[in-house]
Amino acid sequence: MHAGDVREVLGEPGAYAGAGLPDALSLPDALSLLARLTRERRHVPLHADLDDVDEPLRLGDAAAPRPPARYIGDAATLVRLYAGRPVEGASFELAGVEAGELNIFG
Repeated sequence: MHAGDVREVLGEPGAYAGAGLPDALSLPDALSLLARLTRERRHVPLHADLDDVDEPLRLGDAAAPRPPARYIGDAATLVRLYAGRPVEGASFELAGVEAGELNIFG
């Protein structure tokens, strides 16, 4: 269970966008872990342009026969997509992949 899950149930704002999110996403180890997991699991390749992080993320299997999907939005919503959490009401663009295909736990 993630702290964001609890905050969401309680109706707290920013359930998955805590003050430490930009720092967590900018840590090389955190990014390396997500990149490694999505690559090892041969996940759909994804180019993510994050509103709140300077550099784009490249996730998934770069050798996949399909072109990379594209995500534009905030980091918190991307985390929710990969965690299989609800994203209703979030503002983001996703092209070339269905939201459910990003879930790393599914």
